[in-house]
Amino acid sequence: MTGAALLLAAGVAAAATAVATPWAARLARRLGLLDRPAGYKAHARPTPLLGGLAVLGGCAAGIAVAGGFAGPRPFLALAAGAAVVVLAGLLDDRRARSAGWKMAWQLAAAACAGACLVLLDVRLALFLGAPLPAALLTLLWVVAVTNATNLSDHADGLCAGLAALAATALAVANLRSGAHDVALASAALAGACAGFLPHNWPRARIFLGDAGSMGVGFLLAGLAVLGVYTPRAEVPVLSVGIPAVALAVPLLDVAIVAHLRRRAGHPWWRGDRRHLAHRLVRRGHPPARAVALAWLGGAAAAAVAAALPALSAAVATAVLASLLLLLAALFAAAGGEGLPSGAPIGAPGDR
Repeated sequence: MTGAALLLAAGVAAAATAVATPWAARLARRLGLLDRPAGYKAHARPTPLLGGLAVLGGCAAGIAVAGGFAGPRPFLALAAGAAVVVLAGLLDDRRARSAGWKMAWQLAAAACAGACLVLLDVRLALFLGAPLPAALLTLLWVVAVTNATNLSDHADGLCAGLAALAATALAVANLRSGAHDVALASAALAGACAGFLPHNWPRARIFLGDAGSMGVGFLLAGLAVLGVYTPRAEVPVLSVGIPAVALAVPLLDVAIVAHLRRRAGHPWWRGDRRHLAHRLVRRGHPPARAVALAWLGGAAAAAVAAALPALSAAVATAVLASLLLLLAALFAAAGGEGLPSGAPIGAPGDR
C-alpha cells in the first residue's frame, strides 16, 4: 500500500461526509434530535445533533472505496464496539439525563465497546505477556479515549479537528510499520472528520452529538489498539506510546478539568466551562482562535507521534520534552482559574 491509497480513502471519506452532513441535519430536525441552548451553553439556537452519523458513514465509504480490511476480525471488532457506543450516544442525544447517570452510562458503554475488542482477541499487548493485564489495559484505554474525545466536543470544530489530526498520525505511523488496514482506516477517519468541519466550524450548523463524539473516540481507541508501532522503530519502547502522544491534547484536557473541578469541590463528571477552549475564550480569544490554538497543540502532538518511530533515543527525548513544554505553555496560557462565582454547570459532553 502507498500513500496514494491513504489519500484516496481520506478524500472519499471527506467528500462523502461533506455531502451527507446536510442530510443528517435534516433528519435530526425531523426526529427532534436538537441541542437546545440552556444554562452555560453558548450556542444561540437549537442545533442538530446527528453529525456523527455522517462522519461514521463517510469513514465507512472511504474504507470501502480504498480497499477495505484484509481480514474480518478487525472489522468485526471495530463495528461491534462502534455500534455499542453509537447506540448509547443516540440514547443520550434523545433524552436529557442527570450528569451522574449520563457519565455512568457513557463509561459503561465505552467499557462494553472495549470488551468487544477484547473478546475478538484485539488487545493492547505492549510488553505484557499475560492476557488478563492486556485485556484490562485495553478496557482502560478504550474508556479513557472514548470519553476524552466525547468531552472534547465542547467547542465548535474542536473534537473533529483534534480527531482528524490524531487519526492522521495513526495513519502515517501504521503505513510506516506495515499495518496497512489500520493506516487505511485511520486515513478514512481523518478525512471524514475533515469533511465535517465546514459544517461544524463556528458558528456550527450541526454538532457531532454524543453518538458522533463517542463513535469517533472509540474508533480512535480501537485503531490505536489494532495498530503496530515497533517494526523498524529506532526505540520500540517509545514508539508504543504513539497513540497517547497523538491524543495528548484531549487526554490532558480531561485530566486538568477533572483536577479543577475537584479543587472547586464539584463532581468531576459534571460538565462546565473549564475546558481548554472555554478558558482561552475567557482570556480574551475569540472562539475560532481558541479552537485554532487547541488545534495547534494537537497538530504538534500528531507530528511528534508520526515521527517518533524514526527518531533515535536522544532526539526522541528532546522532541518529547519540547512537545511537553509547548503543551504546558498552551494550557498555562489558558489559565488554571475556575468558573466565575455562580456560573452554571451541566452534564458531561455539554457545550
